Amino acid sequence: MTNQVNQTNQNKFNLNFRVGLNSLLPDNTMALPGLMDYVQEVSYFHTHSIDGLFEYYDRMNLVWVLTHWHVEVARQPRVGEHINISTWPVQFKGYFGERGFAATDSAGETILRANSNWLMLDRNVLKPARASEELIAKYGPPYPFPIEKNFALPKPDGFATLSTHKYTPTRRDIDTNNHVNNVRYLEWVCCHIPDDIYHNYRAQSLKVAYKKETLLGDDLEIKLMRRDCGHDGIEILAIIEKNGQTATEVYTKWQSIQ
Repeated sequence: MTNQVNQTNQNKFNLNFRVGLNSLLPDNTMALPGLMDYVQEVSYFHTHSIDGLFEYYDRMNLVWVLTHWHVEVARQPRVGEHINISTWPVQFKGYFGERGFAATDSAGETILRANSNWLMLDRNVLKPARASEELIAKYGPPYPFPIEKNFALPKPDGFATLSTHKYTPTRRDIDTNNHVNNVRYLEWVCCHIPDDIYHNYRAQSLKVAYKKETLLGDDLEIKLMRRDCGHDGIEILAIIEKNGQTATEVYTKWQSIQ
């Protein structure tokens, strides 16, 4: 993977990538967790690109925590392909901030569109904090979400149980906040997708709801459920539990490539 800031659009933050050999599917296209790793990095580099913003967060002891993803994938990019990912603020409201994303190929065709919702916390007391006018101004002009706002995940009703797996997060799962990295939950789920789906289908939709933090050494249970939708593909709903309570929900919809 290589990345480079793209200055062609001054109103949204852009980063160029070239797809490498990591996170590839059998047909040499990028698996969804790998693509979401790129998306996650762009939000970090956007913050890093704003003069004095990291220093502001450190001084005020503030941190953003991701609460929801809603992602629609037009196609998976191929190894060696150049892609551009852009991100922008949508709105700040109360304790929350919303951010949009879009990924395009070298011809400008859409690869991915994504909505996200974030909660700001005061790290000293681990309680929600409101974004100040000073902070909001640093992010520049807001833009709408690229897809209709709908973070709701489907209920388990109508889904058939696929499998249940135990998992304990290790060091490779942990981020700089000492919590499990947001993309690792999706990786865990994809590791247990049945082979017939993994080889013959591609993920087109993703929704994630992060409800409770998970830490190094936690005992987790990952429950996968499946619902067939005929020509509309297959839905997989995963519920990740910690101490018997839902910590994270991951929903993916898969479409046949045959």
